[in-house]
Amino acid sequence: MLPARLRALSVITDGERRTGRAWFRSAREFLDRVRGDVRRDGGVDPSRVSDHQEFWTDAVNVTVVPTVAETLRRVMRRVSGNAPVPSDPWVSDFLNDAGNRMVRLPDEIYGLIVAEVERGIQNGDALPTVAQAVDRVLSVSGSERWHGRARTVARTETLAAVNAGAFRSAELEAQARGDVAPFKVWLATDDARTRKTHREADGQRTLLREPFRVGTASLLYPGDPHGPAQEVINCRCTLLPIVLGETIDWTDRQYREGTE
Repeated sequence: MLPARLRALSVITDGERRTGRAWFRSAREFLDRVRGDVRRDGGVDPSRVSDHQEFWTDAVNVTVVPTVAETLRRVMRRVSGNAPVPSDPWVSDFLNDAGNRMVRLPDEIYGLIVAEVERGIQNGDALPTVAQAVDRVLSVSGSERWHGRARTVARTETLAAVNAGAFRSAELEAQARGDVAPFKVWLATDDARTRKTHREADGQRTLLREPFRVGTASLLYPGDPHGPAQEVINCRCTLLPIVLGETIDWTDRQYREGTE
């Protein structure tokens, strides 16, 4: 089995559940507010989306980011056995970046509305038809779009927090014990859904502060939000901190295909 320092699957499951719920609930409230303005008086006015940017930013920072923060801190406590330093600037920067990634939703919604309006114009649709299409964009029940987005955000942000927590905790531990050359290993999920570049990175060892080479990308840890989207979104891989010369027992290391 993996060393006890590695985060438990329950941390990921709980983090995804809590983050997904928080994001979806906030998105539903935001869409309800936007729909009332964009569809005022029977028309369609995409520019009104920006009127509610502050509401969404507050929802992200007050409701969603704290769930990501709790996942990161749980992992840090699990890896090191100690509570993370509240004023750690590295953790603060990570959480600020997480919030900045999520506050862009209004721009995306604006683009979706404009696309529906342009499609309607090209097709010669009547205003009520275009308005119905816009209503579907602005409703969580209109399609699977927002449920799917909540799942993607939850998985991506939770896995980033899990691996960022493991990375930062290992870095602080190495500093405390005077280890100038801590190492890490990339662990890919062993099933058919794992992308080729991540499967090829499986077992890769490098110095803790050196990036992994994953395809053409350089990632500090799996889910590194500074990496390209194609190597980060929905990543299910794991960072394992190790010390020089440490051996790993790979027995029953993953959930096999069909059991996850």
